[in-house]
Amino acid sequence: MKRMIWVMGILLCSSLSYGAVFLDEDRSILFTMRTYTLARILTQEPELFRREFYNVGAWSLLQHRTYLEPQLMQDLSTRTDVTPVLKWFKERLKIDRMKYFIGVRIEYDGVYDYGPDFYRKRLPDEITDDLKLRTRLFEVYGDFRFLERLYFRIGKQNISWGETDVFRLLDQINPLDQTFGGFLTSLDERRVPSFMIKGIFDIGSLWKFYGLSLEGFIEPEPTLTKGPTLPAGAPWAIITGPPSPFEMRMPEKEAWKDSRFGGRLMGTIGDYTFSLAHYWTYIDNPTPYLRFDKTIFDPVIKNIPEAEEPIKEKFPSGVPYLELGYPRIMLSGASLSGPLPFSPYSIIRLEFAYIYNYPLFIPEKNIPILRPVLELPDEKLDDYPSQLNALLEQKAILSEGVEGEIEKRGMVRWAIGMDRNQWIRFLNPRQTFFLSAQFFGEHIRELPDGASYSIQNRVEKRVVTLPDGSSVTLSKPYFVKISPNSYKATFLIRTGYPVLRGYLGPEFSMIMEFGNFDMFACVIQPSLNYYRDPFRVRVEYNYLGGDYSGVGFLKDRDNLMLKIEYLL
Repeated sequence: MKRMIWVMGILLCSSLSYGAVFLDEDRSILFTMRTYTLARILTQEPELFRREFYNVGAWSLLQHRTYLEPQLMQDLSTRTDVTPVLKWFKERLKIDRMKYFIGVRIEYDGVYDYGPDFYRKRLPDEITDDLKLRTRLFEVYGDFRFLERLYFRIGKQNISWGETDVFRLLDQINPLDQTFGGFLTSLDERRVPSFMIKGIFDIGSLWKFYGLSLEGFIEPEPTLTKGPTLPAGAPWAIITGPPSPFEMRMPEKEAWKDSRFGGRLMGTIGDYTFSLAHYWTYIDNPTPYLRFDKTIFDPVIKNIPEAEEPIKEKFPSGVPYLELGYPRIMLSGASLSGPLPFSPYSIIRLEFAYIYNYPLFIPEKNIPILRPVLELPDEKLDDYPSQLNALLEQKAILSEGVEGEIEKRGMVRWAIGMDRNQWIRFLNPRQTFFLSAQFFGEHIRELPDGASYSIQNRVEKRVVTLPDGSSVTLSKPYFVKISPNSYKATFLIRTGYPVLRGYLGPEFSMIMEFGNFDMFACVIQPSLNYYRDPFRVRVEYNYLGGDYSGVGFLKDRDNLMLKIEYLL
């Protein structure tokens, strides 16, 4: 009943009159709202482990997301002379401008209520309840300006740096929410705000540079702010392999030294805008590694002393579990954008980032218990002595409590992009076509042998009968390897035609991954948009195909989408 009230409230909000609303005579309090409903239908059968463990067939409901985002903002500058408290701030602290912003997000996904049986019945209730309905005070911050040169924004906020779309280079400050569409959803909607203090000092002009400013931020919260994660089997989860026999746990930050913080220098020279950045942050995707909990049974042993001996006999080094590590990384980079000299209507975007300590997944080092089976040659998988030897080695690793470790390497990322508005009059005599293309490169320095994604492309299983007559399953996973060099590209073209007092906008976009030019995976996304204020309607098809790597990890999620949006 409570859920239905929320959904009805979202739909009723769509009946409000169009136009941002000022709530006071001074027009200083502004209320805006964005809401949409979006449905996706799966158009293909699942592949790999999803078919075996998380099977949801073609033409099933993949997503029915309803979204409401009301926002309230107020400029308090006009009230500083008539409100005693604001007047005190102005006179004592020399604050000459004050604003605040409040943004709320309400999200509901009906796939967990009336979608396929798997999503409604097989996923744990505590997980589906969180994915099904979320009401969050999303962004809340205040803006202050001192002496016309020093700006502060304090509160829960998003910070976005860099010039690229779709893939992030410098834009890695805030974590991402991957629970409702992954890379098929824009970065602006996926960023998760965290409490930060951001400051900007306006330097002004210096020599041939103008618009110079220094920007810095720090996230003082002591807890790890990570993006929401998905359980295996959820609609947008990348299937990493068969279900893990180990419990998975999340780490936490404990001190200020673990915070996100950093800064950048921004400015303009000639027609070109540039930035130089350096900061500390966290990766988006976890790196698993084996740990042992040596204290989990302490309360039991304290209350039942006689249980100590059998517990230590069964778990001599503690209980093994996988920690989903989010190591802190340090990043330096730069960006540049402006018109091409020989084509002023074309905008070029350049971006570079160097990550000093990027964490890698090396199966036999991160999860040592895998080492005996990974070293077992394929031709020995059915050799009984070899099977027993691998099982004995695994048992010894668990008995000795051999924990995993994460190796780190330097990583270089770069991108070049170009945008242009171009007349193609025989196709559209009334409006230009917008064309955008990007090319990305990545290099991992001194990449170790065996470095992989923590994702399996297949697994070989053998049932082994032990000398005592019992049987166990021996599994050898095959992980998707990482190349020291990888490349990817994006392309977008769109235009608009006046139709029925609105605009009909055909659009075509692609995402392509080439690996080290030894593989290919892609997303092909044709769509048709209709804009008539205050409504937007979008019909979109997403084809995901190619090799099982990069965007190809979701290649069994081809879908047809209908989205109806309302902007207040």
